[in-house]
Amino acid sequence: MSKSRLPYMYSSFLLVFLIHDAQVGVGLPGFQRFVYTNTGHDAWLAVLAVGLVNQFVVWLMIRTLMKFGDKDLYDIHVMVYGKVIGFTMNIVYIGYFVFAMVIELRNYVEMIQVWLFPTVPQWVLSLLISCAVFYGVRGGLKTVIGTSFVFTCMTTWLVLLLYFPLRYSEWNRMLPLMEANGGQFAKGMLATSFAMIGFEILYFIYAYAKEKSKVQLYSQLGLMSVTLFYTSVMLVSIVFFSGGELLKTNWATFTMLKVIKLPFLERFEFIGVSLWLMVILPNLLFFCWAATKGLKRIFSWQQQYWLYPVIGVVTLASSLINTRIQILMLNDFFSKWCVYLIYAYPLVLYAAACIYVKKRKMRLGTGEARS
Repeated sequence: MSKSRLPYMYSSFLLVFLIHDAQVGVGLPGFQRFVYTNTGHDAWLAVLAVGLVNQFVVWLMIRTLMKFGDKDLYDIHVMVYGKVIGFTMNIVYIGYFVFAMVIELRNYVEMIQVWLFPTVPQWVLSLLISCAVFYGVRGGLKTVIGTSFVFTCMTTWLVLLLYFPLRYSEWNRMLPLMEANGGQFAKGMLATSFAMIGFEILYFIYAYAKEKSKVQLYSQLGLMSVTLFYTSVMLVSIVFFSGGELLKTNWATFTMLKVIKLPFLERFEFIGVSLWLMVILPNLLFFCWAATKGLKRIFSWQQQYWLYPVIGVVTLASSLINTRIQILMLNDFFSKWCVYLIYAYPLVLYAAACIYVKKRKMRLGTGEARS
């Protein structure tokens, strides 16, 4: 274990919270419409299926990481593919994280403008959130992990709010089951995957876990909690809205909160949108930390200095996306691209890692025989 990493080590148990928070983001408030469009009443089954796929992909990711000890994905790329291809793959992942930050930030800014402050310029909101990201990442990995843990604990209670729309639900809206064919079901899973990504951050924080033998267990528990959470939200949405309503509702999760009426608070969904900053901020912190970490590794410039151009690019790009159509186009493009990088690539990397480890053992065996 590298001594330079000792101050940043964290308990493996925290992965339950880190994985949960990394997956729950701006996709949760409105993913229902896109999944239901393709799969109809089988939407909750598509969500459950994606959760099971995520369990397998993370299992494969950890099996890959275990072959390289304390190395992260940036190191593994260079070791397995060589300098040129490894450099290219590292740039791809850095670009992915920056793109993910832009998507995450712009979608949340749109939510703020629609629900809370329609007259505030989007560049102002983007800049304010970006400043919080800059401050958090500058504090280092422990600050990022601590923020994720605290914010997850502070927002977990929101799942209890599903009780209120359940009081107005009609359970016959779940029928008929198994109405989607294979192609429709696959499209529904694709739409769900955009909302449930984020676990790929494990490629970069695995090296800092204290008890590597327990990483698999706690990561799978975190994934399971997310799967149950998304499936529950999808089920409640199906029985609360009619099919036509769900197809026309952009943010079904927040719309359901309108049924909550308290003596001292009329519009509870405003609270939900505000609190959602605690949900998406750790995502932005992880993505920014991973991107700047990669830039530091490639160009040997201090990580804190890379924060300025990365935050600047993300803020500017988010401010230039003006219309709802542009946001939907970017979301669609990103969801299709990330499927290859998040779901298909771990299979390729695992195969390449196995070949690399086998060749290395053969070279070492040959060297020992000669000596």
